Amino acid sequence: MRNEAAQKEIEQTVEELLQTNLTAQTAVSIALLNNRALQAEFEEIGITQADLAQASRLRNPIYAGFFRLPMHGPTVLNTENSVAQDFLDLLTLPARKRNAARNLEQTKLRVAHSVLRLTSEAQGGFYTLQAREQLVKRLNIIVEVNEAATDVAQRQYDAGNITELELHNLQATYAQSRLDFAQAQAQARADRERLNRLLGLWGKQTNWKIADELPPLPEKELPLENVEAIAVNRRFDLAAARSEVIAVASALRLKTNFRYLPGVALGVNAEHDLDHSWVVGPTLDLEVPLFDQGQPAIARLAAQYRQASRTFEALAVNIRFEVRETRDALIAARDAAEYYQKVLLPQRQRVLRETLLQYNAMQKSNYDLLVAKEREQVAERGYVEALRDYWIARAELERAVGGRLADEAAVGLLANPDSKEHEHKH
Repeated sequence: MRNEAAQKEIEQTVEELLQTNLTAQTAVSIALLNNRALQAEFEEIGITQADLAQASRLRNPIYAGFFRLPMHGPTVLNTENSVAQDFLDLLTLPARKRNAARNLEQTKLRVAHSVLRLTSEAQGGFYTLQAREQLVKRLNIIVEVNEAATDVAQRQYDAGNITELELHNLQATYAQSRLDFAQAQAQARADRERLNRLLGLWGKQTNWKIADELPPLPEKELPLENVEAIAVNRRFDLAAARSEVIAVASALRLKTNFRYLPGVALGVNAEHDLDHSWVVGPTLDLEVPLFDQGQPAIARLAAQYRQASRTFEALAVNIRFEVRETRDALIAARDAAEYYQKVLLPQRQRVLRETLLQYNAMQKSNYDLLVAKEREQVAERGYVEALRDYWIARAELERAVGGRLADEAAVGLLANPDSKEHEHKH
């Protein structure tokens, strides 16, 4: 949002995206366009670009002038003028420019990592809400079934066909289902607000609708081989940390090389004397490193270099752990979803059908039928939650490896993984 025109264009695009049912992809698009925290982070690039422009310029020369009148005799103005330029600034200009350019690349990498992080958060928030609303619908069905069963049980109890215990059991089940439904509705509202925050929406913009059902499990899973090597090569935050090590090392070398030249200024001086003559000559201002030869600054940079190196190494270790953790979570979530889909849920549905047949033959009670229906709904609820966990884990894994796993770059890395963890040491 560089100016009002760009902001209006973004707002119009967001409004168009909100006109249709929200999907994971449109949620990500809105977040990347409209999240103000990310927009603020984008400005870091502009700040470091300005720093690069500043580092590419020499400092302005310094002018000094003296104007004096004699205490006695004729009134003749004595003047002295000098212009000096920091010579060390000229010598270090290329190095300072390289460091500033490296800082700009670091900033771009960190912003890119923030983009991926927000993408993952938006997807996770979307899938959480989508699953919650799907569960709310299931719980509403359970409430309606329990209410109908309670009404029938009350009539049967009044007719003396069931005991008071059976009636109370059905009434308690109905009361619990109403409570579960109310709690799920409250949680869905909270999930919706969290997603609104990620998308940067407020006011009338929050009246969007969401797609009804979670997407099914994909037939083909993501390529999960060598994901650690892929992450180490692709993670933007690790690349930024690597660049930080190189930048500090460069600053340390620069300071070490010029430690005995803390300040050098060259210039020209001209003096107009009382006898109307001019004296012109060069000037040299040299800071004498008598008490300070740059030891504290060098020690500080050396400590910063070691700190940056250890931070880089720690991040590389954490990334490997994070990738393994999210990969295992993805596999576990898929296994659970497939088990619910292929084994447990079909079993519960068969039990419900058989119970219904026996209920119609008056071999099972209302309570037995209700229990069978409730267990079938619990299994379906578990399947929805496992499916939600799968899609969230999938988004987290792609964030952990630094981008999509199905693209050509990832395929190439799978064939030839090449870790750059210790590139800064060579």
